[in-house]
Amino acid sequence: MILRTLLLLVTFSCWSFSVGAEPLVLACNPWKPLIDNTLPNQGLLSDIVVTAGARVGLEVEHRILPWNRLVAQVKRGDIDGISCSTYVDEDKSWITYTNQPFWVTEVGFFVRKDSKIKLDQLDTLRKHTFGALKGGKYTEVLRGLISKDIKIIPYPKEMHGMKMLIEKRFDILFTGEVVGNSVLKERNLDRANEITYLEALYLEHVHPAISLQRPDAKLIASRLSEGYKLIKADGTLEALFQKHQLFPSSYSVKFTN
Repeated sequence: MILRTLLLLVTFSCWSFSVGAEPLVLACNPWKPLIDNTLPNQGLLSDIVVTAGARVGLEVEHRILPWNRLVAQVKRGDIDGISCSTYVDEDKSWITYTNQPFWVTEVGFFVRKDSKIKLDQLDTLRKHTFGALKGGKYTEVLRGLISKDIKIIPYPKEMHGMKMLIEKRFDILFTGEVVGNSVLKERNLDRANEITYLEALYLEHVHPAISLQRPDAKLIASRLSEGYKLIKADGTLEALFQKHQLFPSSYSVKFTN
């Protein structure tokens, strides 16, 4: 009887270990200051995803890949999901999102201080030219906020966009507050002090998303959400904010069900 009990305990322990070490491969494109290979633990958002996964028995391997490549790999099921996706209804045909956002950031306007541009009424901004990341969602968001007829000038990377704003190649840069201010602070751009951030126009919610090529995709997404809640509840999440010296636009991110 004792031997049988011991065998059962060993079997249970081995099963628990295998569950605890369940691998999950997620990826994001470089997205300073939140994700990049030059940052500790690949950055704050990578740290959050890996830590949350570990709390619920998921051993997350986080990769940094060009966006188009990682999307193709997720669609094929070569990797399990995206760590830094934002909700797009059309994408629900190939991924399922965590019901809990892992990051919330302000998205708004950067302008030159001498432009005197203000946000009294958005429709008064139609006469201005706008910069938005090439291939990003912000082009359509801008048109929806202001007018379909506004002139939008694409740029390849955030640093290029900020340089173009300084050089007066467009009037308004539409991007995330954390990303834009990181470029101004860290890239040593000439005349960076001539740029100011106005205010948030909307909050962008960032969710990990799991490929529907996995039959347990919804379960994995649910487990990741639970892991996030656990690290938020016990103070680990705030410790990660402090560690990376980055804080979300809304510190009291609401739990969703």
